[in-house]
Amino acid sequence: MAYGRSKMLLDGEVLVPAAPPLRSMMRSPADVRRELDTLRATNARLVRELEALRAREAQAQRLADRDDLTGLYNRRRMLELLESAIAEAAPQGQSVGLLFIDLNGFKGINDEYGHAAGDKVLTTMATRIAARVRTGDLVCRYGGDEFVVVLPSVPDPAAVTRVADTIRGRVALPYWIQGNEQHLTAAIGESMYPFDGESAEVLLHRADQSMYRLKARLARPMVSLGATPYQRLSRRRNDKSMLGTDGDPTGGDR
Repeated sequence: MAYGRSKMLLDGEVLVPAAPPLRSMMRSPADVRRELDTLRATNARLVRELEALRAREAQAQRLADRDDLTGLYNRRRMLELLESAIAEAAPQGQSVGLLFIDLNGFKGINDEYGHAAGDKVLTTMATRIAARVRTGDLVCRYGGDEFVVVLPSVPDPAAVTRVADTIRGRVALPYWIQGNEQHLTAAIGESMYPFDGESAEVLLHRADQSMYRLKARLARPMVSLGATPYQRLSRRRNDKSMLGTDGDPTGGDR
């Protein structure tokens, strides 16, 4: 190996390897093209892997937030979104509405036609409910044949009742199972922040109570049951809508 001179030290000369000729450090155009092709292929592979990872993360988040059958928000995610809606409404002095929906007569569908038919009915009703809310409203399958709708930034109690009436009318439309025309109705309880409560749990409980009071009152008209001030505002419209669409308000599924 050739050596070049370096600085002189007291104990003698230090020899270091000489720099290779410049020509030997140069790469041919073909080598450069091959390296560029390798880099491009590696970059494309990394991009595909990143996109696949993001897709898996999005799918995992969807599975965590959504109901498997209907694709609506699940109960856990609904509570989070309701709390967020309340937190946004509070400093602006706005209201948040909540609807608790129970399908009257659904148990009879399951009993007569089986769970596969029942699942189809649930997906149909989920689509009907979601199609009749305002832009920005949040629809959730709470469990079984129960649904919840969160109504952010509602101007007044009448706006909550209008959405409930629209959903009730849509649910009551006929549908068919095995060539047989069927009908369901919806019992819809209502609550409103801040009049009925200031937390998601309390509003949900009040709307649930409102729904059961409606069922009980329609089944036993002579019984007088208590309600919150807001619930009394919508009681008459609920009674009229329920009695006008179903001769058996309780549906026999409780």
